[in-house]
Amino acid sequence: MIKNVLTLLAIVGFVTGLLFVSQKAYAVEVEKGMIPAEHVDDSCKKLPFEVAVWDAEEAVAQLKKDEKHLWIDTRPASFYDKGSVRDAILLPYNKTGADGNELTPESLEEALKTAGMTKDTAKVVFFCQGPKCHRSYNASYVAVKDWGYDPENIIWFRAGYPFLLKAIKNDPKLKRRAKKYISDSGIKQL
Repeated sequence: MIKNVLTLLAIVGFVTGLLFVSQKAYAVEVEKGMIPAEHVDDSCKKLPFEVAVWDAEEAVAQLKKDEKHLWIDTRPASFYDKGSVRDAILLPYNKTGADGNELTPESLEEALKTAGMTKDTAKVVFFCQGPKCHRSYNASYVAVKDWGYDPENIIWFRAGYPFLLKAIKNDPKLKRRAKKYISDSGIKQL
């Protein structure tokens, strides 16, 4: 009987260890289109590196509250110019060491300073083109793992700008107040 209990405990420990290791394996920067499926799934609300995950519903709720967040658009300028979150800062990001990265620890610190915020207290929301776009996912990861940001202060807006725009288009109340939520160039798309 004791031998069976010990064997069962050993199996449970082994399986738990495998789950822990497999979760940590996903805590890396990814290539385009390679975000783990379970992180893209709507049920995922926190990443293995402890960053909160928002979709359009959470983003709209926060934008309605007028709470101070620093919204960082990690897409290339050509996307940003067509529309973005109101007052978002354009700091394109791809992956550590990639050409064209404008998001750096220094540029993020400068954006925070300009907004009257600090690294220790600011809520920073990274977003890009949608759930499978790796840019904001990677930015969230490096902000926590490499740049020392508290994961409680970093948000990955998984849905991204296109889904925010769609939510606003499909809701007459949001559409009437779109100027509060999206940039002037985004409003032209409504």
